[in-house]
Amino acid sequence: MVDRSAIDNSIERLDSIVDDVFEQADPTKVYGHGLESDDDICPLYCAISRIKTRYEEAELIGRGGMKEVFRVYDAKAARHAALAKPLPEFSRDHFDAFLREAHLTARLDHPNIIDLFDMGVDQEGRPFFTMELKQGRSLRDVVNSLQKGELLDDFPSKRRLEIFRRVCDAIAYAHSRQVLHLDIKPENIFVGEFGEVKVCDWGMGVVMARERGLTESTVLLDPDLYGSLLDFAKGTPVYMAPEQKDKRQTKTPQMDIYAMGCLLHELLTLDVPMGTPKTDAKLDSALAAMIAKATAIDPGDRYQRVEELRDDITRFLEDYSTSVEPTSLRREAALFYRRHREACSITLGMLAIFATFVAYFMIELRLSRHQALEARDRSERAQIAAEDAQVRAEASLAQYLAEKAESEERQNKQIESAIEQSNFVTDSIFLRDKAMPSAIRHALQNLQSILVFDPSPDSKAWLQKFYLHFLMQDFASALKLVENGKVIEPDLVYFAKQYLPLQTEDGYLDTDHFISLMQDLCVGGTYPHHLRRGKLAEKMLIYDSLHRESPADKTRIVREWILINNRDWVGEELVFEAETETVRLRGKGLTRLRRTFGGADRISLVYILKPRVLDLRETGFRDLSDLGGLELQELDLRQTPINDLSPLLANRSLRRIFLDQDQVPESQIARLPDSIEVVLGSE
Repeated sequence: MVDRSAIDNSIERLDSIVDDVFEQADPTKVYGHGLESDDDICPLYCAISRIKTRYEEAELIGRGGMKEVFRVYDAKAARHAALAKPLPEFSRDHFDAFLREAHLTARLDHPNIIDLFDMGVDQEGRPFFTMELKQGRSLRDVVNSLQKGELLDDFPSKRRLEIFRRVCDAIAYAHSRQVLHLDIKPENIFVGEFGEVKVCDWGMGVVMARERGLTESTVLLDPDLYGSLLDFAKGTPVYMAPEQKDKRQTKTPQMDIYAMGCLLHELLTLDVPMGTPKTDAKLDSALAAMIAKATAIDPGDRYQRVEELRDDITRFLEDYSTSVEPTSLRREAALFYRRHREACSITLGMLAIFATFVAYFMIELRLSRHQALEARDRSERAQIAAEDAQVRAEASLAQYLAEKAESEERQNKQIESAIEQSNFVTDSIFLRDKAMPSAIRHALQNLQSILVFDPSPDSKAWLQKFYLHFLMQDFASALKLVENGKVIEPDLVYFAKQYLPLQTEDGYLDTDHFISLMQDLCVGGTYPHHLRRGKLAEKMLIYDSLHRESPADKTRIVREWILINNRDWVGEELVFEAETETVRLRGKGLTRLRRTFGGADRISLVYILKPRVLDLRETGFRDLSDLGGLELQELDLRQTPINDLSPLLANRSLRRIFLDQDQVPESQIARLPDSIEVVLGSE
């Protein structure tokens, strides 16, 4: 007899899984625990079997020479993936050439090579394949940021060499499978947030010269079978070996090795190689020699295997001499010191101590020899010594007073430096999202190390510490400074006392009280003589958003923030759709989306909502520079006074913009990047 209660308990555990993973496949699922259908016995199987369309929510994320790539949701696997299709202009004659990349990638199974999930033919008879959705950023984006002085701490030269070594692993594996990439460049390498390195885009790859025993599927990867079908796929000239530019030349691993040398040159110098890379005087001699060998004009002078280049990189990172640098006693000694820095330092320290003791012993020996002679003169020198002692005492007192004054001046400079550093990290445009709490904690620690000097109660250092606690809504810690007699600006003290009792159990204000605090800081009302503290309110807004999870609460706060900075906003409307990351604004009088008072404008008023789609129709918005910092993919500017698109010229995330007919000159539209689609008209 069936134990119905045990079955019911099993079904309860499965319900949550089915609801979360396959909700879109079975929206009409009737909840209940009666064993009356297959849904009750095998819910996962039934949910998957009902899925008619596997890939949903297609969103264009890239377009290349032969294919376009979409971000899709895989309903059966319950994950997002990248789906590639041939460009619409390509006919059936090109389909095999398109699928060639998928088959080539499928034969490569390596942690540093992008994974292929699926391939097939859609309902329209056009081929497609799906692959791992690349997370993180391309190595080209990293290099561009480094060229601007950004991410220098995140990507020092050692980490860049580690990334390069991962690429070597991937290419070495591909060569072992008889596959050449032939288009190695920063754009085709992605770096994840947790150290992942992925080599992508094997569309130009080839299988090396035919060998006896090749299978039919391997032979089908031979580019000679496709003729002109692959002529449109071209490599990157600055990364191509000289012999690779001759299409008749047999493809060899040395072509990939040449590109690896160019990649290593750009990663270390941040300069795009123009022709054969030249030796950079700033590079370590070993690295310069590796680049020179990898990019030699004659393929026979290059590394013959990628593993040789990777081994040299490994030896360099581990402070051993490489195969390409001339050996010398001085070089080997320097490398030995790097490998055993601590032991060498201890040894040198011991030698220094020993030398000091020897010198001290020799001095004492010499002094003892003169003691007998000095005894005769002591009585005569005693009187002179007494007079000299008085002079020295006066000189010592003067020196003490001077050193004391210098010490006090040094302390004051240290306090001022700590205040300036705190102001910098709290005012910096880079302090957004998760970086902000750590920066504030660092500033508090630095201030605390200076406050041990116990400066005067009216020192700005105490005010700066109060300011940081206030920003984090830690009103209790801020008011302790006031209780200890520190001089703090009255309006901030007033607000801290007013809002301390209103905090919730988690130590933060609820949405209504937080909005009230923003209004008090920016507009005034409860305290008659306070300053308009727009910069402080903006920082509090960003910090507060890191813990406030409700999209509705964030939307209310952003709406009030926009209203504070647009006092003439009439018929105001703000709608945020979290699922589609869409923000829609309406209402007359809305002209700015950046803070309009209290210092330089830096951060968009809707920043904390992280919109991907922004609809500004029927508003008075007039300056696109107010959208700086937003990673928008779609922007609707119809029925707005916008007539200058120049702030969008450097935009890298925007994919579509809606404009009215004749809203902006055609010359401006023509200047926009090709990645931005312009849709004209009211519909």
